[in-house]
Amino acid sequence: MQLRLSKDYPKESPKAVLIIAHGLSNHLGLYDNFTKNLNNDNIAIYRYDHRGHGLSEGKRGYVKSFFEMVEDMDIIVKKAKSENPKLPVFILGHSMGGHVAALYGTKYPGHVNGYVLAAGVLRYHQMNFGYLPRPEDPESYISVMKAAHGTLNLPGFKNLLELSVSGDTLSLKECSISLINAFKPGLEYLRDNSRKFTDPVLLVSGDDDLYVVPQDAIDFYQQTNSTDSSLRLYSGIGHFLMNEAKGDVVTRDIADWIRRRF
Repeated sequence: MQLRLSKDYPKESPKAVLIIAHGLSNHLGLYDNFTKNLNNDNIAIYRYDHRGHGLSEGKRGYVKSFFEMVEDMDIIVKKAKSENPKLPVFILGHSMGGHVAALYGTKYPGHVNGYVLAAGVLRYHQMNFGYLPRPEDPESYISVMKAAHGTLNLPGFKNLLELSVSGDTLSLKECSISLINAFKPGLEYLRDNSRKFTDPVLLVSGDDDLYVVPQDAIDFYQQTNSTDSSLRLYSGIGHFLMNEAKGDVVTRDIADWIRRRF
């Protein structure tokens, strides 16, 4: 499995490495501004496209289990550590990437120096995919927007922003039912093994998030066994956090949290 990987180093010697794992249907290019900002704080960034996303190999928008992505993440972690042996390595997972990162930290505690879980799918309070598993053929595909909003009674549904940014051509428009259904065993694993997550973690969530409500982050914060955990809840900020109009404050908090752990 060939994964698209981008490495961005600051002008001065880096003090840490942050691996970014993107969300459902997205790709590494959506974190350009965030990457530049963290480079300014002497943090090197490793970004990659999940399998079946962006320019990585794999069946488009498809996994049978998110533990496939967990093992992909382990490849990126090992590469970042081998190429930067004297630096601490952190992982930022956004949305679905936060789900994968939480699974990784639960299965492989102590492999990195800490996690930032940004609007991570850590519990299922919103139930925006409906009851899981969905009844459709797992090999069939559904619009990502329909999958994300189909069971929500949201005013102005047709006018909601897509799960990308303006002009983006690499984000997926459809994903498989298999991928959506894979959240159920992943969430059950996180719930049943929450005490095995012991690494430092910063959880960030916005109260305008239509996809992953803050209660997911709150539950994870309260139920894991980390002795170095922080929770930041933001008013007037939605799912994309760092990419939103008021996202600079989120970026600053993330950079500060990492810097304190150099």
